[in-house]
Amino acid sequence: MHLRLVAAVRSVFIASLAGGLPIACQTPYGDRPNAIPSQEALSARIDAAMKGGAERQIVKSPAQAAPSVGGGETDVDRMLAARRVELNAIGPQSAELAGTVSGVVALGNEAPTRVALTLQSAIESAVRNNLETDVARLQEAINADDLTRAEAAFDWVVGASVGYESNDRPSVGIIFPGSSNGATVIPNVTSQHNYLFGASVGKALTSGGALSISGQANRVDNLQEGLYTPDPAWSSAVTLGLSQPLLRGFGEDVALAQVQLAANSDRQATEALRGRLLSVVAQTQQAYWSLVSARARLVSAEWLVSVGEEVRNVLAKRREFDATLAQYANAVATVEQRKAIVIEARRRLSEAGNTLKSIINSADLPVGGEADVVPADMPSDAPFQANLRQSIEQAFAKSPSIQQALISIDSATINTTVAENGTLPQLDLATNMTWFGLNESLTDSTSNITDGDFVSYAAGLQFSYALGNRAAEASYRQARMRRSQTFVAYEQSVQGAVLAVKNAMTDCVSYRQLVDQNRSYRIAQAENLRALLVDEKTQAALTPEFLQLKFQLQNGLAAAEDAYFASLVGYQSAIAALQQATGTGLEANRIEFDPGQPGKKFGFK
Repeated sequence: MHLRLVAAVRSVFIASLAGGLPIACQTPYGDRPNAIPSQEALSARIDAAMKGGAERQIVKSPAQAAPSVGGGETDVDRMLAARRVELNAIGPQSAELAGTVSGVVALGNEAPTRVALTLQSAIESAVRNNLETDVARLQEAINADDLTRAEAAFDWVVGASVGYESNDRPSVGIIFPGSSNGATVIPNVTSQHNYLFGASVGKALTSGGALSISGQANRVDNLQEGLYTPDPAWSSAVTLGLSQPLLRGFGEDVALAQVQLAANSDRQATEALRGRLLSVVAQTQQAYWSLVSARARLVSAEWLVSVGEEVRNVLAKRREFDATLAQYANAVATVEQRKAIVIEARRRLSEAGNTLKSIINSADLPVGGEADVVPADMPSDAPFQANLRQSIEQAFAKSPSIQQALISIDSATINTTVAENGTLPQLDLATNMTWFGLNESLTDSTSNITDGDFVSYAAGLQFSYALGNRAAEASYRQARMRRSQTFVAYEQSVQGAVLAVKNAMTDCVSYRQLVDQNRSYRIAQAENLRALLVDEKTQAALTPEFLQLKFQLQNGLAAAEDAYFASLVGYQSAIAALQQATGTGLEANRIEFDPGQPGKKFGFK
């Protein structure tokens, strides 16, 4: 019986070491109705949720791309094609943005410095320097270290100890039976000098248990000579210990839960960083185009003042001939009103420039500086082709919010697995074996250990179970409900992503249609004013009605110019919003994002 027990205990240790340290091959749950699902089952569950949400959203979306929008000629374009160059030269030239003299409200004695800025430069500066991006990048680094810390729980841990003990104490002596003089065999005073040395190594196992190996070597020097043998003596021992939960806390699903949760948190932070970068890119584009729009508005406002002053100056010269005081006063009032519009346009332009500066956070363009940022790029009027289903599928694959929702489902499933395991009774196995050696020298004492002549062993089971098990069952119910919440949150993320894609695509189509329409509107207004200028050359007198019509047509042409540029800018901003909604904004703007690259996760092509 003794030999069989020793062999059984040894086989436990050998199996644990040879099998990568877990000590069992099967989960103790058996065929329980609510057994913990395998990793394949969890992945299948998440895939089913993703597929169901996706199918509900795209089942009725058009399978084919819509016809391209934009680039065609309108009736006005064809009718006025012969005078197109002449008509484009009439009115404000908003395309020449750098020609604006005063781009910002001056807050100092010196004139603001004009700085040309391309859209790509603005995006790269924002991605590198934006403060909110820095916060997301730091959070991602923090979560990466959390993962390292969770993984480190399974690292080998080594230890060592050294000590000295001086032992001088009385004890009850033993008298030799039959001794008449009371001589003691063992004295009643212990006087020793002990030198203690120890070392250990151990680790937590992925099965939920723990393995430890420790060694001790003690030198015992008795001060009372001739009473002990050997003296001095080296006592050594090697102990191998193994503890393993058999029910609650058993298995890799539970033991590695914190590592998996930390890995998911790291993935969440990576997706949050990618989402922040997408948002910064879209914000930068929209702020850049808003600056273009504000500058174009200032160009048209200054043009209105210029042409208004021309009329006013003509009337001033003709006051002595045929111009009335009322006509001249009306012209003066119109010019002064337009000057007010210029001031308001410059204020809005200053605010747009400051907004862009705060987003890109460049050391060369601080918000507190007085630089006048001049956009170097013009909005494109390239045709647009809507493909709703393809864009929705891109959002499913790349939208950070959807990816984060899927990761949350996985984390909630892990927590549910751990909570279900927690409903089991506590049944723990604890075993240890110790090999001893004793001799005059440390070498000989160690040799005693390798001979295996002196072995002690122990094994035990410890059981506990809370009557009613209410706390564990409540925790399990909470985990299941929280997991259900993550499925609902995923559905919300899918719906929100589809809504963002569809709204952005609607804006792209509508604004691209407006580009063509407002271009025709602008050409028609330019023709309207051109015809009036031709009439002006043939009329001898400037009647009040004629002057009022001239001012009105000038305002109309400026409004048409503003509407045309607003539709161009709106079109570009809608494209930026669509790229953000589909999660393709980084690739579209030549930004490489590598979630597997530690530290530096993005760069520029």
